[in-house]
Amino acid sequence: MPVFESAEQLYEVMGALFDRLKATPEIADGLLEGKMVVRFHWKGPDGQATVDLRSAPITYTLGPSDLEPDVEMIQSADVAHRFWLGKLNVPQAIATRKVVSKGSVPKALKLLPAVKPAFAVYREVLAAQGLEQLVPPAAAPRRRRSKLTLWQRIFGKSRGAVEMPPRHVLNAHVIPLLEGETAPDVVTPREVGLPDDGRELRRAMLERMMLIRAFEQHLADAFAERRLPTEAIHLSIGQEAAAVGSCFALRSTDTMTTTHRGHGHMIAKGADLNGMMAELYGKRTGLCKGKGGSMHVTDATVGALGANGIVGASTLISTGAGLASRLAADDGVSLAFMGDGATNQGMFHEGLNFAAVFDLPVVFVIENNQYGEFTPIGDHTRVPRLADRAAAYGIPGIRVDGNDVWAVYEVVNEAVERARRGEGPTLVECFTYRWHGHMEGDEMGYRPAGELEEWKERDPILLWRDRLLADEMLGPGGFEAMEIETTSLVKRAEAAAAGAEDPSLEELAKDVFAPEPASIYRPSDPAEPTRTVTYSKALYEAISEEMTRDETVFLMGEDVVGGGYFAVTSGLGDEFPGRIIDTPISEYAIGGAAVGAAMCGRRPIAEILFSDFLTTVMDPIVNQAAKMRFMSGGQYSVPMVIRTPGGGGLGMAAQHSQSLEALLTGIPGLIIMAPSSPFDAKGLLKAAIRSSNPVLFFENKLLYLEVGEIPEGDYVVPIGMADIKRSGGDVTVVAVGGMVPLALESAEALAAEGIEVEVVDPRTLVPLDVATIVDSVARTGRLVTVEEAALTHGFGCEVIARVVEIDPRLLSAPARRVAAKDIPIAYARGLERATVPDVDAITAAVKKVMD
Repeated sequence: MPVFESAEQLYEVMGALFDRLKATPEIADGLLEGKMVVRFHWKGPDGQATVDLRSAPITYTLGPSDLEPDVEMIQSADVAHRFWLGKLNVPQAIATRKVVSKGSVPKALKLLPAVKPAFAVYREVLAAQGLEQLVPPAAAPRRRRSKLTLWQRIFGKSRGAVEMPPRHVLNAHVIPLLEGETAPDVVTPREVGLPDDGRELRRAMLERMMLIRAFEQHLADAFAERRLPTEAIHLSIGQEAAAVGSCFALRSTDTMTTTHRGHGHMIAKGADLNGMMAELYGKRTGLCKGKGGSMHVTDATVGALGANGIVGASTLISTGAGLASRLAADDGVSLAFMGDGATNQGMFHEGLNFAAVFDLPVVFVIENNQYGEFTPIGDHTRVPRLADRAAAYGIPGIRVDGNDVWAVYEVVNEAVERARRGEGPTLVECFTYRWHGHMEGDEMGYRPAGELEEWKERDPILLWRDRLLADEMLGPGGFEAMEIETTSLVKRAEAAAAGAEDPSLEELAKDVFAPEPASIYRPSDPAEPTRTVTYSKALYEAISEEMTRDETVFLMGEDVVGGGYFAVTSGLGDEFPGRIIDTPISEYAIGGAAVGAAMCGRRPIAEILFSDFLTTVMDPIVNQAAKMRFMSGGQYSVPMVIRTPGGGGLGMAAQHSQSLEALLTGIPGLIIMAPSSPFDAKGLLKAAIRSSNPVLFFENKLLYLEVGEIPEGDYVVPIGMADIKRSGGDVTVVAVGGMVPLALESAEALAAEGIEVEVVDPRTLVPLDVATIVDSVARTGRLVTVEEAALTHGFGCEVIARVVEIDPRLLSAPARRVAAKDIPIAYARGLERATVPDVDAITAAVKKVMD
């Protein structure tokens, strides 16, 4: 039967409610902040009310009204009754079409915190109208939980405490925690000491090219003799002029990114030769402690942001470094080396466009050595001059003889100075040739006969030697003396590497995570919650407060100045001009630039519009952010946050509705969060921003409308610490993100049937607070996991596995998993609702384990 017997009774109750609300200043003032007209449409019985919140006093009309509403809410009278009782899950009601909204819905929903005090008033109104029977009875007192563990209940004695790892443990490694505040590791580059005198600079160019040649020739010999611990090494013999000419145009404080073929660039920038050699031999004294190797070697002391095994990644990281320089208002420049093959990568194009749009101080240097791995350039592009690709982005594109070190130097030097003047990026194509194959062991059968010999006639070292001799800048025997000296340096480096120790196994688990301030991992006692806000508002406050607290924090993403798709960041652009950055629709560039900026001392918050789009930014997350500290042997930290909304319920179908929280939990080096309440959303986001490690921060779309209490002032929710949202002694329900409110709703319904459910919210998926989960299961003996993601390989599998690994006897019944069906999310509401879990599914699973 309907709650209300007639439209007259409905109008009497609603009229009395609105009268009470407008007469209660603390409620009326909050409602008037909306400055809008709201119309309610009710069904069963039918009726409508129009409430004018534009100015005091609040007025309303029961029945038809000529006022034009800003927002309309269409619902049954029964649903309206549940809402005013405070029993309606508003986001779920909208998602399931129990409430149909039209007009300025986000603006209206911001009033939810102001409406919350009206719930108590509604109950009083019902009582005053003689309708006490419509007020649900208070919940019966909960049964007290047994203080005995399952082990004690079975065996009648104490087993002793379960041996649990630290809360911040991740498989074999532990996040290092430090007392006090910690800053990301930003190494101050040392002076590499290039000569000021033009004559000496030219001689230094020759010597540096010869050093690169000697170093790489040694590597070729060592590889052939199987003395290197790798089956893949990539040499740049023949390309030395491009490396030296480019790097000699940089200051020591400028940054540089390079590729898997990066030895020459590293040496040209001034990297420590002994450390380079030791790294390639896999030694503890290597620049990266033997953890990076040939394709990932780096030396932060010379501004090198790392060699990179991902073709095209250097483009994005240097773009981020340029962005960091722009935000810091210094005159630093970043130079990105790449091969010709990289120009066919999406990240190349996104990086160039991003740098061009913001006039970033970046120089992109293509070493066009004629081959993309084993494929001639004419077979993988129809653009004969790669420098011409710059035209698409409105920046200069210059082609230069890559075997003429002085020509390269002059072109790159001008591009660097242009960038330093704030005139934006330049694309430089160095036309050159590599003498060796893509990697050592490549027989180069794809090259035409005689081609290599022709290019050897234009050996960049001999060309420059002859120029210096002709200009009388190199005396008799000078070249030979340089050859002896550079060969000697390489031999001494090889001898030192041969005598160095291998990395100890104790070092294996180090450098996965940067040291963190202990304060963001330890529980604290924040002030008592006193304010009611939405989840969305809580996120806004977290970002605003952290940007005020730390000037290195900035936010970027698509349309974030206007608030983004879900209006979370609306207003931040006015509050922090220049630090809220609207980006192109370029997820690769957003993520990659965040990595580069974080490596250079900034703390970026990158917003990815929907979590489904994480698939378009996977390399910067998985291969760069997660691995950079480890590959560099601890030289770099990557303090960045990626915020992204996920989940279904809004009729957005398969590519905008996925829950991908578990997708990246198996990637070492990432911290992953999924808060379920306004309190947790604010506190965890503040902890994430203060972290010195990359954090993925998942925000369920339907939670943006959730309201909850938070305290005044600063607080953080500790990373890696679960929260028991509801205590109970019969079943442990571990719910993730947007499923937590549904689990709580199910728990309240089950309590009426005598089943007491304990709801545990992990809050942080990585690191996972196994201790709290196991402690709960030890008391209840039963476990149900709930997530919105698909069932197969879901996060619930990991939770159950962790519990069972500690002691399978903790469970007195088989664990159950509640998750979405293993199908894409459908568009039609009925099909969507049938795919993702709901309260009934959770309730059924709990009853199943109770059986």
